[in-house]
Amino acid sequence: MYHEAPRSQADLKYHNLKLIFDLVKREGPLSRAALAKRTGLSATSMTRIVNELQGIGLIAEHSIASAGTSGRPSTLLEVRASAAYCLCMDATPNVSKVSLVDMSAKNVAYRELIMAEGITFRNMAETLKEMLPELCRDAGVPVEKVACCGISISGHVLETGVISGSSQMHWADVDGVAILEDVLGMPAFVENDCKAALLGEQYLLSCAGESTENIVYLKLGWAGVGSAAIVDGRLLRGSRNAAGEIGHFNAGLEGLRPEKCEYRGSFERTISESAVIERAKEIDPAYGSLASINAGLKAGNQKLHALLLEVSEYIAIAISDISCAYNPDTIALWGNLFAGCAACYPTVMQFVEKRLVRSVQPNLTVRLTKMGSNASLYGISCIVVEQTIQRILQKMDMGV
Repeated sequence: MYHEAPRSQADLKYHNLKLIFDLVKREGPLSRAALAKRTGLSATSMTRIVNELQGIGLIAEHSIASAGTSGRPSTLLEVRASAAYCLCMDATPNVSKVSLVDMSAKNVAYRELIMAEGITFRNMAETLKEMLPELCRDAGVPVEKVACCGISISGHVLETGVISGSSQMHWADVDGVAILEDVLGMPAFVENDCKAALLGEQYLLSCAGESTENIVYLKLGWAGVGSAAIVDGRLLRGSRNAAGEIGHFNAGLEGLRPEKCEYRGSFERTISESAVIERAKEIDPAYGSLASINAGLKAGNQKLHALLLEVSEYIAIAISDISCAYNPDTIALWGNLFAGCAACYPTVMQFVEKRLVRSVQPNLTVRLTKMGSNASLYGISCIVVEQTIQRILQKMDMGV
């Protein structure tokens, strides 16, 4: 993730602490010598930084025998994952995913929260509070060690954590951060699900040594289509944190639906899961789910096949639009259309080959996201762990 260059001695110290911690987290276990070589810091500086990180319990050391030698064991550093824990949730209609993660963003406990229709955000937060002791008991973790909460949600979320609007959850003008902090009594973060998923994807790619400077995440949701973009290493947010709302792009010239304040020709109304099922039911009311559509395609229904071709081309148009708008190296895709309809992804890729503007990006990689349906949950986990680490480091004495 992007970090600004340090501007003062205190900033420099924080920068170095964060740099060493991030390296150990991403590539550890590592020796002090390896860290010094990677960072260019002196042995004295490295000793001081490591001692401080050990002192606050963020990293620990262990010894391993050197391969093929009988000499002194090597001492390696690794993240002390049990230093703190974070409560994370991917809020979706009907059933939401809830997890407790440690400082390595590893899931140590998992539950699902049934979302009653029309549930308010505060009621959801109160239910989450009731679930927290159960998660801690599952993980063998004291509740007091849970330092932060994060929620990802489909919809327009301001950088302040105010949910401007979520059509899926029927929430609007809700101060999600304020409510969570009031109910749970801990720092909280609320982020758009696509931006969260993209940051998680960025972290996984960076751990694998792949480029993450220019990458886009595209999600085909139940009732909407969303995306998020990292350009030149920076997450694009826009003036109201709404950059990436590709679902409202027009894919056709069909007229307005006044009751929905949307265009029938928008991507939201052409390639979202509910839109595709709606079209399939016009062919036969029995096609009321992706599973039944998939079965119908395998059985050779030609009308369904024609629908698949049309939807796949629209998805390819969205991918081409994204390629031209953001010029990424990689576009990561997800949505139940890909998971529930076996022919969808390969068919989309056939149209991508025809639709892509090669002069804009001749080497674009288009693939399914690494975390699948857990992308947003994993992404919000990465965000809140990062924020928790920052808070712990910033509480330290920053004198030099």
